[in-house]
Amino acid sequence: MTDETLFSSVRATLLRWLKLVPALFRRDPLFRYATIAAVLALIFLAVSIGQDVAGQRDDRPTDAGKNASTPPTGRDNFEQGNASSAAQTTEPPHPPGTLEPAPEETPAVAPGRPLQGIKVAPAPHDNFGTVPMEGSSP
Repeated sequence: MTDETLFSSVRATLLRWLKLVPALFRRDPLFRYATIAAVLALIFLAVSIGQDVAGQRDDRPTDAGKNASTPPTGRDNFEQGNASSAAQTTEPPHPPGTLEPAPEETPAVAPGRPLQGIKVAPAPHDNFGTVPMEGSSP
């Protein structure tokens, strides 16, 4: 088989399948919803590519993705309410957990220790999750 005949047979098969699309779209709900999902995905992909090309993508990192060693930009300071201090300081703010440990406000809970009038005790022993012995009732 030459390339021309292979190309023409593939083209004929694709055209035959294309003629089936309207009937499948009308009669087969799975095909209909899959087609709608694929078209929506292509639209979102095109919009995303358009935003990347235009430079309008919102590239602000999340709190989890921020690096403590990088200084904040003026935009970050403005969003945090520190617009006036942004021009004065060049030192990045300290991460929340490094200044001082949080005061322990709640008491530790242990068996036998009262907690707001509630007595905490160990749970009673039961046989849950164990294999019953031979001859015993379930």
